Amino acid sequence: MPAERLLYAIGDIRDSFIREAAPAGAPRRRRWPWAAGLAACLCLALLIARAWPSSPAGDGDAGSGDALPADSGPSGPGCDIRSSLTVDGVTYTASGSFTPSPECPEGFTYAGEAAVTHHDGPLPYYTSPERPEWVYVYQECYNQQKQEFYMGYARYVDERLSALGHLLRYQGAAYMDLDVAQNLSRQAGADPEDQVRYGSVPYGHILQAPPEGFEPVGKTVFDGYDLVPTSELGSNRLPGQQVLANPAEPDILLLRWYQNGLSGPEYWVFVRCQG
Repeated sequence: MPAERLLYAIGDIRDSFIREAAPAGAPRRRRWPWAAGLAACLCLALLIARAWPSSPAGDGDAGSGDALPADSGPSGPGCDIRSSLTVDGVTYTASGSFTPSPECPEGFTYAGEAAVTHHDGPLPYYTSPERPEWVYVYQECYNQQKQEFYMGYARYVDERLSALGHLLRYQGAAYMDLDVAQNLSRQAGADPEDQVRYGSVPYGHILQAPPEGFEPVGKTVFDGYDLVPTSELGSNRLPGQQVLANPAEPDILLLRWYQNGLSGPEYWVFVRCQG
């Protein structure tokens, strides 16, 4: 299913509610009273740094997985992620995972000018029929590394897609994080069928162990940020993670990841999107 059809089939989400050791022979402690305190502080700092939640590690030995791919460079996004524009009735918000490019991305052509929040005057924007969920705006950007402004093409993403968060693709269907799905279905104006379907899932959004019947079916493939995955087991945020499925529960997927190597895996629950 093309990305455009898949995007607009996901829940018919409305714009109105989409707006987050001391070695032997070492000096005795009584002669160096500050040494033990310093060592304890360093150990505590290391433990806190390792335990603090961050993006999930790849599957395999705990904490030894692949690094999360990124479109953004060391200078950061380079544009105000609060910025947005509206094209043909669709609102697009600035991507936080793409560093503006000095060259217009391939396949995108000039489509007109539009007002962009947090910018003066209308700015030229560029679209592509192959990527209807993206618009590029030629604007002033800021390179944090060089601490200088430059002109570049910044990516803006259909805000409905941005609101869906993590997405997976399995056997031709898109799946979203259950927590996100349930939050969206509770919003005013949400489809009543979505409220019933997502609310009736018999699991919490994070499990400590997979329910009976769920078996590994492969690992996620990173299709890129800011898009609807098109590859089998494609993901827009989580590469190299093991996915579990149960033929008896086709509306549910589990995604396994380790908490920075300090504890066993957790299982994120994903639910099949409508359409």
